[in-house]
Amino acid sequence: MKQLPVVFRRHRCVEALLVSGFTFVGALFAAPDPAALWSPRALLFFVASYLVIISIYAFNSWAGLREDRANPRLAAAGFGSEREYAAVSAGTLAGALAFFAFLRPAAIPYALGIFFLWGLYSFPRYGAKYVPLAGTIVHIAVGITQFQQGWALIGEPGMRSLLLSLYFALILSAGHVNHELIDHDADRAAGIASGAVRFGIRRWILLHLGIAVSGASLLIVLYGAGWWGFPQSLPFLVASLLHTASASTLLRGELRQHRFLRHRAFYRFLYGAACLCTLVVGPPYA
Repeated sequence: MKQLPVVFRRHRCVEALLVSGFTFVGALFAAPDPAALWSPRALLFFVASYLVIISIYAFNSWAGLREDRANPRLAAAGFGSEREYAAVSAGTLAGALAFFAFLRPAAIPYALGIFFLWGLYSFPRYGAKYVPLAGTIVHIAVGITQFQQGWALIGEPGMRSLLLSLYFALILSAGHVNHELIDHDADRAAGIASGAVRFGIRRWILLHLGIAVSGASLLIVLYGAGWWGFPQSLPFLVASLLHTASASTLLRGELRQHRFLRHRAFYRFLYGAACLCTLVVGPPYA
């Protein structure tokens, strides 16, 4: 039992839970009533969505194991073998697809699309993570697909779900840009030409800030167009504005990893709190 926390850290189970939240948010915004979110069927659907992300993280670890071993942040959790990561990736993906086949077959193409996009990002030597800006674009595509997958649990995706998903995709891509800032030194030492390495830390902070501003601006446009009602939009607007303010402070002072880590913890808290507020107020029923 003492080894379980190590295994959880090695397979980044907490991070996977955060990322799978983009699927939950998609279902939240499609829900016709609260019961639709808390039924046994919906809960199993979210478990399957979580397994997809666990599978992706395991694939990412398998693909980048040699490089990750040189990253002190990742090395702190320890590493498994390539065989272990491959087995976990295949097993959790198969389990997720089996759940989806039983619960909502329409979600299977989205799950496969998410796995494909993440695989495109982390594929050894030739993935999008090795091409500046390509990784950011992939994260936007993944965020849209995850949201649509959650929406497909309850409703039929359409223009409204697509526009809403773009906001959350921007949040995900902003987080990716910040991760490249966090790993700037380790990536440069490993010879990985991430965007932060290729264009410099200050330019990458500006990109992160620009994406955060774009997300806040899109939310305001969606509210003005009647696509996102009040009061459900208010917590996310506050989160986006505070995220933007925090990002702007990164341009001042030392450009050190601990500041990007602190910034990450802050915006994760903000968007998590926004989701909780939406659950308390009530889903923005379609």
